[in-house]
Amino acid sequence: MRGKGLVIGITLILGILSIRQLSYTWYTNKVECEAFEHSRNDLEEQIVLDSLANDTLNLGIIKYNYRDAKNKEIKLGLDLKGGISVILQVQVRDLLENLADHTKNETFNAALDSADIAQRSQGDKAYVDIFFDEFEKLRKASGQNLAYSSPEIFGNRQNSTLIEFNSSDEKVKDIIRKDIDSKVETAFQVISSRINRFGVVEPIIQRLGGASDGRIQVEMPGERNKERIKNLLQSTAKLEFWKVEANNPQVNSFFTTLNPQKLGVKTDLENLSTVINSPLEGNSLFSVATKDTAIINQVLASPELKAAMPTAIRNFKYFWANKPVQTKDANTNGKYLSLYALSGDKNNQPLLPGDVVEQAAGERNANTISNEPVVTMRMNATGAREWAKITEENIGNSIAIVLDNMVYSAPNINEKIAGGNSQISGNFTLTEAQDLANILQAGSLPASSKIVQLEEVGPSLGQEAINSSLISFIAVFLLILTWMIFYYSRAGIYADIALVVNILFLLGLMVGLFGATLSLPGIAGIILTLGMAIDANILINERVKDEMLHHNKSLKEAVSIAYTWRGAISAIVDSHVTSIITAAILLAIGKGPVKGFAITLLIGLAISLFTAIFLTKYFTDKRLSQKKEMSFFTHITKNWFQGFNVDFMSKRRLFYTVSIAICALCIAIVSIRGFDLGVDFQGGRTYTVRFDKPVSASDVRSSLEKTLIDDDGQSSAPTVKIFGPTNQVKITTKLKANQESTAVDEEIKHKIYEGVKPFFSNNMSFDDFESDKVENGLMSVVKVGPTIADSTTRASVLAVILALIGVGFYILVRFKWQFGVGLVAAAVHDVIVILGLFALLHGVLPFNLEIDQAFIAAILTVIGYSINDTVIIFDRIREYLGLYPRMHFETLINKATNSTLTRTMNTSISMFLVVLIIFLFGGETIKGFMFAMMIGVVVGTYSSIFIASQIMYDLTKKKMHKREAEAAAEA
Repeated sequence: MRGKGLVIGITLILGILSIRQLSYTWYTNKVECEAFEHSRNDLEEQIVLDSLANDTLNLGIIKYNYRDAKNKEIKLGLDLKGGISVILQVQVRDLLENLADHTKNETFNAALDSADIAQRSQGDKAYVDIFFDEFEKLRKASGQNLAYSSPEIFGNRQNSTLIEFNSSDEKVKDIIRKDIDSKVETAFQVISSRINRFGVVEPIIQRLGGASDGRIQVEMPGERNKERIKNLLQSTAKLEFWKVEANNPQVNSFFTTLNPQKLGVKTDLENLSTVINSPLEGNSLFSVATKDTAIINQVLASPELKAAMPTAIRNFKYFWANKPVQTKDANTNGKYLSLYALSGDKNNQPLLPGDVVEQAAGERNANTISNEPVVTMRMNATGAREWAKITEENIGNSIAIVLDNMVYSAPNINEKIAGGNSQISGNFTLTEAQDLANILQAGSLPASSKIVQLEEVGPSLGQEAINSSLISFIAVFLLILTWMIFYYSRAGIYADIALVVNILFLLGLMVGLFGATLSLPGIAGIILTLGMAIDANILINERVKDEMLHHNKSLKEAVSIAYTWRGAISAIVDSHVTSIITAAILLAIGKGPVKGFAITLLIGLAISLFTAIFLTKYFTDKRLSQKKEMSFFTHITKNWFQGFNVDFMSKRRLFYTVSIAICALCIAIVSIRGFDLGVDFQGGRTYTVRFDKPVSASDVRSSLEKTLIDDDGQSSAPTVKIFGPTNQVKITTKLKANQESTAVDEEIKHKIYEGVKPFFSNNMSFDDFESDKVENGLMSVVKVGPTIADSTTRASVLAVILALIGVGFYILVRFKWQFGVGLVAAAVHDVIVILGLFALLHGVLPFNLEIDQAFIAAILTVIGYSINDTVIIFDRIREYLGLYPRMHFETLINKATNSTLTRTMNTSISMFLVVLIIFLFGGETIKGFMFAMMIGVVVGTYSSIFIASQIMYDLTKKKMHKREAEAAAEA
């Protein structure tokens, strides 16, 4: 073997680096287990870990401490570690309004409203470009010659240094795009700074989409304080100082006598006096029970409100307090929110903006008896002067300190405050005060942001996923190792060594070189990589057997032929390249866990090529050079799957009829039953809830129908399914799916809680229900906004189409177009059958068959597997065309297909058993994925044998018969 020194060198270098990289994970697990054993709670455990952080492990060639190892260990995804993942959408509309200086131009504002609607169906397109399209449509329809450089649009005073009065539309659009991209980047940096100040371990923060899309993804595996994280991310940190209009009789009289129905608010109330209570905080207007705040919010949002108000109070701002006040009223859980009326300067702007604050800190106020936590602030010179002036002019009045349109405190001003120092008090905990200070210190976001996709996974659910994944992985690995030795004897041992090295390199490179995060789809990718590696070894070993048993070659000659391009290598490369194409498309288009699956598969396929072709060749050659016994089969398996002589081509019309009938039936089933679409594709919210006893899905659904009520009083029926054990359900609701605020998230969560509360044996409180420290309750939450859902749907369809086109093009280059048509037709057949079975069986089988992103990954993997099977047969047909130019084409295809049946059966059985074991032991979250794979292995094997070659034959037979006739004439 040429280059064996290079093979050994690469293997040793990668092996050492991989072992070193994986040792970090071993060491952190060792230290954390010791800390867990010596502690009674999370706080004690953290104290022990902090004390061990600098302890150094010194093995001579390897030296590091716990803190270093923690930064380099295998990073686990949310599904394995628990935590929170969000996609934030920076509100590009706000940025455009700011750039237009809040213009009153009707065309501009109508274009913004149209862009909001159009974005739901054009989620992959940047909002700013959608706005430009809508603006130009409206401008054309109105017949206006309204340029973007107009003073009414973007040619205002604040943009005078960038936009001239005669700037072209294209130039202005380019300027606006760059400005928005700059502000989104600012938002990204601010959020990164906040997360880093928060101290989250191993956060993943990245921008998504194009330059001005405005989407930012934040993943924090292992993070438990989900509400704190969401507040940290969504706060714009827009700090303002307003004058409080305390005890204003006009305001109080207006609200207490107001009939909300006259403002278009859908309610049975004829005036608000029944929900308005006396102020609980001295300078507020009044207080409202938290359950009644929705009515007040609808009133405040009504377009008719200003016209109904007296002129004197029309320009006031109406903001809630940041926290409810606790009372002893059992009917409302004792929680009331205070509403404040605020006024600003002569331009109705805040008396002082928050950007004058240059330093903030969360600490305890030593000047109070209770040492209450406060946020102290120090202003810059300009702010200090303005603050002194404002406080001097408002002695005897109250000034509200407002953050993100919520009143945190409204202290009375007793004297002029010089020096620029101030503080925010507001019934904080010390942690909340420190978080608020960190938000102010990191800076404000240039625009508001909202969570358009959310995933929360509790740590116990993640640990269960780890346990089930480890069981399935170990079972699969042991089965593969045993089977390879049983079937291929000594060659099987070398194949097993290659597989072990494959896993070692894969994990080492994933963590060390690519910094990839390991998730459940990633584990599925590892196991599927094993399947590809098995297939590569089977191809080589079967070729050696074929040369020895059917062509009377010596062992050395057979090995030499098998490891050449005309032997097994071309088929291995072709099958791997087609799988790499589908994985690359997944990487480019997929999101979240699908992208992790693609990264794992790509790395694994590259390593599989190296270990199967070069490493096993090294071991085999070394064994032969030492003249030691070397076998590629045992006495038991020597004649297994041998001697096939099936006439596949003569029965092709029967296969066509069966396949067309099955596909037609599947299409009919899809059109009649449809799919069980996950929130990835339809939007909405999904909650996984675990009870302390078995429950009935229909009973839970009936109870939730009574609590999931929309603003019109209509019940929104959820989907409820048993998810894994009989005491766990998955609840999906589309109630207020288009509303993505944190307040709505909390509202829906409370409604879910009220609906499921009767099914717990104990009287579970809401705090326990959403706590990570309780065994039962809310286990995970997923929210997908409508824009994200539409984007995911389009990306998924595009991924499947591009995979078929990409692989078809490769086959066109490597073979002929007729081969490509047969291959794509077989793959499309497989996809239709899987879709049909998922449509038929959802709601029938006792596990989840949702169509989600993981399902798309499964479809693409099935396409890759089917193509891999087909390419092996096509490769043998191409080889036989060179070896037997005079053989009748139909006979040649039969012979080629029969000669690959041993490999096909062996690979298919191995792969099916692998997938079956993962399906049985791998946990509920990947059952649907593995079920699709099981179907795919079966139908992929069928289509590669009974469809692809037959279609290729019918498209080629005239040309081939002509060739046969010419060859016969020459003879």
